Amino acid sequence: MKSLRQLVVFVSLLFVGPYASTQAQTLNDVVNPADAQASNLHGVLVEQKGQVLAEHYFAGPDKLAGEFWSHNETFDARHLHDIRSISKSIVSLLVGIAIDQGRIPSVDTPMLDVLQPDAEPNDPNWRRITVRHLLTMSAGLKWDEDAAVSLFSNETRMEFSSDMVQYVLHRSVAEPPGTHYVYNGGAYILLAAVLEHVTGLPLDQYARQALFQPLGITSFEWIKTSHGQFMAHAGLRLTPRDLAKIGRMILDDGNYLGHNIISKSYLNQSIRGHLAAEESWTYGYGWRIGNESVGNKIYTWIGAFGNGGQRLFLVPDLDMVVAITAGRYNQTAPANGRASHLLFRRILKMVVQMKQNGGPQKTEFNAR
Repeated sequence: MKSLRQLVVFVSLLFVGPYASTQAQTLNDVVNPADAQASNLHGVLVEQKGQVLAEHYFAGPDKLAGEFWSHNETFDARHLHDIRSISKSIVSLLVGIAIDQGRIPSVDTPMLDVLQPDAEPNDPNWRRITVRHLLTMSAGLKWDEDAAVSLFSNETRMEFSSDMVQYVLHRSVAEPPGTHYVYNGGAYILLAAVLEHVTGLPLDQYARQALFQPLGITSFEWIKTSHGQFMAHAGLRLTPRDLAKIGRMILDDGNYLGHNIISKSYLNQSIRGHLAAEESWTYGYGWRIGNESVGNKIYTWIGAFGNGGQRLFLVPDLDMVVAITAGRYNQTAPANGRASHLLFRRILKMVVQMKQNGGPQKTEFNAR
């Protein structure tokens, strides 16, 4: 049944359907909000049970990771877009695949055992940090990324360093690993370095081989720093449709078109809340987990968030994927992502209403 559903996804993401029911048109109104230009919305895609319910693209200023100046862009379904820190969630999936392949023994393996740097950190507490601690951003490092747009944040300093891996390894351990979630892009730089070490492949090549090709994703880009290191934490560029494919694969327990890509056991741990995070959310392996109330029911969502309003939401109870791209880069939180989250809430409410009214009848696209 899931293979048939995934085939529907594959076909629906390739073709633009000219028909729409009244319900789908109403949803299309939601994904084409009046404040799209003011909120610099770039793209929205809603997929449920393998069917694309609504999709809309816009025009507006954009800026690639590492660039200083914005440029105007007209977006469409084939347009690669920065997903910024959603890159971390993709790295988490790659770690899971590497574990499935036996390249990494387990999430509880000490990170230094699988990274094997030329010189170990001076702080002996680094020996206590495991792959799991990096995935859950609970390594306990002395790290400040709250003001990521500041020149004084550790993320900014890391990106401007000559070697991001060494920059992270030179941070001291401030508290026992596993104690608290502290947002830390450096953790995912280390995970990418682990992947490159255990696979013998550059990050983008392993991603293509292990994840993107099995999903039929042929167009992507992973940006590097000026020193030639992949921005594993924030540099991946995908189309919203391909981002939605990844969400569909996760909701289908790691399977796509009849092929298993990643184990259900790893995914179950990855999208489960391990530690308290921002707001009232929890954090898994590169994913935030939260709840939204619609009527008298609470819906749990799994989310991947990126600077500028990039969002990938999964709602298991509705078997729904929502992908949002935007250009509100480096705005102080919560303005950075608020508009995307409010849009997701409106989409969620509308899809719940559609379910109560019998569900969508046709697929609505605007894939210009």
